Amino acid sequence: MTGVRVRALLFASLQEAAGARVVEEDLDPGATVADLSEKLSDRFPALRERLPRVRVAVNDAITNPAHALAGGDEVAYLPAVSGGAQTGYVAITEEPISVDQVMASVRRDDCGALVVFLGTVRDNFQGRRVVGMEYEGHGTLAEHSLAELAETARRQFEVAAVSIVHRLGNLTLGEISVVVAVSSPHRASAFEAGRFAIDEIKKIVPIWKREFLEDGAVWIEGDERIESAAVTKGQQH
Repeated sequence: MTGVRVRALLFASLQEAAGARVVEEDLDPGATVADLSEKLSDRFPALRERLPRVRVAVNDAITNPAHALAGGDEVAYLPAVSGGAQTGYVAITEEPISVDQVMASVRRDDCGALVVFLGTVRDNFQGRRVVGMEYEGHGTLAEHSLAELAETARRQFEVAAVSIVHRLGNLTLGEISVVVAVSSPHRASAFEAGRFAIDEIKKIVPIWKREFLEDGAVWIEGDERIESAAVTKGQQH
């Protein structure tokens, strides 16, 4: 069976570690970003500790290690853009969220506390059975809002790093919709920053959700629940 060839783009210190900015790799069919990272780490051992800690974009869209690659894909490994110590990152994605990747992005040797919040799709709301969820948002504006929120949380609660990743699209029961990770030298400030971040996401970030119910669907807009006429009884989007 014919394999697939992809191009890996390495920036900043990753480029220096590999001695090249563009690296082509041949992968087996069905290979993922994680498989590519493993091959790159075998080829350039200096990358092994670095790649799990950076964001990855496939064809200009932020994604996660489980993303399956196709021939011709361009995979960019993106170190943190802020100078100095690692302060986290934000992302909007339509792919399943890798909790391990988000945690790795805030883990620091000078921090003894790492707090993670996971938002998941639950199966009920006010006595009505939920069978699925859709998140819709303005990707660019939402990511900008998340970046401002993460920086506000980091400074206000004096924590070391804050990462926030929110998913868009259709989710099934139990799937993760949002991850907030905070690292700090002490646990109290980490918990406070995490709670502040998730509360503010619901208030200011331009992301909306539609709950699919057994007997219809509703949009959640602020404190309002607006019936969705586009979905008939028992039908998911």
